[in-house]
Amino acid sequence: MFQPDPADSDAVRNLFTRAGTQFYFFCPLRYVSRQMTKRKPVYTFRFNRGRDTPLVGGGYCSASTGRVCHSADIQPVFASGAAVPGFSQTGDDARFARQVVDRFTTFAKIGNPNPTANMPGVENKNPDVTGVNWKAYDDSNPWMELNVKSSMSSNLENAECTWIETVFKYSFWTEVPGNLP
Repeated sequence: MFQPDPADSDAVRNLFTRAGTQFYFFCPLRYVSRQMTKRKPVYTFRFNRGRDTPLVGGGYCSASTGRVCHSADIQPVFASGAAVPGFSQTGDDARFARQVVDRFTTFAKIGNPNPTANMPGVENKNPDVTGVNWKAYDDSNPWMELNVKSSMSSNLENAECTWIETVFKYSFWTEVPGNLP
């Protein structure tokens, strides 16, 4: 499950990055999404477009690597090239930011990241947004893979998250006597 790739010259860092991401971010989000979707629709996503930043050098998080480092979501979410001094958004970076802003704005307006045809604003005219239906979370564990060309996936990292949920029990607090109302 969590084994280093012998062909990878940066195997240790990549393994720790992957395991840490699963343990601290991805699998807990899956667990919380399952709990929250019992009450309201939940839409999960994963950023798949990284950006080089001054904090992480050497192209480790660039758009071509498939790695997205911590804070790489700030510029696209706020559609600002000014978020990091010396960086700007042009080309695919600007296109990706427009898609993220349109998705998040649509969700804020109507509680669903998929724009409707008669919705005011520009979101329903963006082919990067209208071309992929963002499915609400359910038992198939659907995730929007946000990238320049976004797509839907399901059951991502299922074996890893099932193992983590079994061993580390995110629900431990519910099993403590007297802890529930």
